[in-house]
Amino acid sequence: MTLWQPEAVNRAWVLPLVAVLAVGLGAAAGLGIRELGTWPAATGPPSTVPVTTTVPGPPPGPGTVELSQDAAAHPLAPAVRSLLQRHFDAINNRDYAVWASTVVARRSREMPESKWQSDYVSTKDGSILVHRIEPSQEGTVVLISFVSIQGAAQAPTSLPGSTCTRWWVSYRVVTERGQPRIDAGIRHATLNAHCATG
Repeated sequence: MTLWQPEAVNRAWVLPLVAVLAVGLGAAAGLGIRELGTWPAATGPPSTVPVTTTVPGPPPGPGTVELSQDAAAHPLAPAVRSLLQRHFDAINNRDYAVWASTVVARRSREMPESKWQSDYVSTKDGSILVHRIEPSQEGTVVLISFVSIQGAAQAPTSLPGSTCTRWWVSYRVVTERGQPRIDAGIRHATLNAHCATG
């Protein structure tokens, strides 16, 4: 496995935000590959995770992956958006084969189809926004937020019974078999909150 377009780490925005993110580290346990990254202050989650956030319109919102102005300016933006669109489409369409083609082989081995179908049986993801794309020593880090709806039985362990969840996550993208693939995030944690329509 090799890194996907590695570059020097831009620490100017990363280091000052570590303290802000530390507040949310205890907020939740990981679910699948949804894990915590480092967030730019202007576009990231609040320094304390709210009990409930508001989603405009019926959740989870559109399934189209959108890019912030900052993310859209990155040279890898088209490839990142395409990869994430296939990934979320696979979840929303219950297409395990496509999902497996978007993640590193280790992830699909850890999540065989029977478990994946059980975990995602009621999941629908939307309101997907790529906030930032940053190089790191481990691979390209993609910082995103999205909303998921699911049956109470499939709620994240950190929010028992939640049927609407807003996530703030990082995906680390690496090269595997000559293609960009989603690997595990930077830290084995995530930020999430109950959501409601507004």
